[in-house]
Amino acid sequence: MSKLSLKNITKKIGSGATPTGGQNAYQNSGISLIRSQNVHDFAFLKNGLAYINEEQANNLNNVIVLENDILLNITGDSIARVCKVPKEILPARVNQHVMIIRASSAVDSNYLLCYLQFLKPYLLKICGVGGTRNALTKDVIENLLVELPNLSIQNNIGLLIDNINAKIELNNRINAELEQMAKTLYDYWFVQFDFPNKNGRPYKSSGGKMVWSEELKREVPEGWEVKSLFNVCNVQYGYPFSTEFFNSEGIGKPVIRIRDILENSISNYSSQLEIDTKYEIKIGDVLIGMDGNFHINYWSKRNCFLNQRVVKLSETLLPSIYLKYQVEPFIQLREKSVSRTTVGHLSDKDLKSIKVLVPPTSILNNIRILYKNSLDQILKNNNENQKLTELRDWLLPMLMNGQVKVGDGEGEFRKSRAIKGI
Repeated sequence: MSKLSLKNITKKIGSGATPTGGQNAYQNSGISLIRSQNVHDFAFLKNGLAYINEEQANNLNNVIVLENDILLNITGDSIARVCKVPKEILPARVNQHVMIIRASSAVDSNYLLCYLQFLKPYLLKICGVGGTRNALTKDVIENLLVELPNLSIQNNIGLLIDNINAKIELNNRINAELEQMAKTLYDYWFVQFDFPNKNGRPYKSSGGKMVWSEELKREVPEGWEVKSLFNVCNVQYGYPFSTEFFNSEGIGKPVIRIRDILENSISNYSSQLEIDTKYEIKIGDVLIGMDGNFHINYWSKRNCFLNQRVVKLSETLLPSIYLKYQVEPFIQLREKSVSRTTVGHLSDKDLKSIKVLVPPTSILNNIRILYKNSLDQILKNNNENQKLTELRDWLLPMLMNGQVKVGDGEGEFRKSRAIKGI
């Protein structure tokens, strides 16, 4: 097995730049501009994907992204996250926080992706040298040493990890479709107010009586109520865990922070002993980050605890999916109101100003069953993804170190050591 520097097995290593005008240059469509927030471990997130026009893209022609390119975050809190570019977002460019790594014919691109992910602990260790801001320089990346088995073994390792990632992505697509169906139903029933009336016809379109709501500044169906967020669910702010007790080794209580919300991940644990159970997150709770991008998502794991600057909404009167859709417009509006040069914050006052539309019990009962089935499937897929992620992350270092070898075309393992549980 040979060991070569990255610059000797790649066609391109380079990062981009911020378009002229910064965020003011972003458009609703055009050429994709990949930023660090899109690049996650083995996954590309389209949320927040920016677009630029042809002129801006031409100014970044030295960082054109091609199919099978590997993307590596090189600055900030998301440093060392790595993934492959999805074909469907091309054509694309990258900004200065993301590096393109393009494999040569001597290396399988999936294997190289795996190896860079394997090197993440090392990259995190070295990236802070020489400054207060985490950064990986081009020189450091170019001189990374990569173990290269023969191309057949590279292909087998890359295919194995890629198949696990493909199943994770399939579950994510299923969840996205379930969310879309739930949102379509929500829009039809609770935005357009064309829920079935007593005759099974669309309520508003069939002349159902509407009344003016002074609190919402719009018409709502007669008999519907408007209540404070705090009156339709349990609202609980996070516990101020001491960071001195944090660890990433899985020791103690899982502590959920803003960065964990979107992916239902656990990045830190606390060895603090006594934590009130009111801070424990229940499956199906809606979590909202109170700083930065105000992430919002359902939670799918047991025995996790809420960190400060994260708030949970626990279902009482309203189903979690309905509750999330009611709160999202306010969160999005609050996010848009934040200056581009400051970090946004949600306050207790902000949350107490949220007004929620509450349908009659008969309508709630109908929607509760439908939404429970959707949420149960979403959470089930999330949990399966967590197990697949754990399997992948457990296998990866052993594959890279040669402790486990991928078998032939039937995908069996030939074990160089006695390892159980695969």
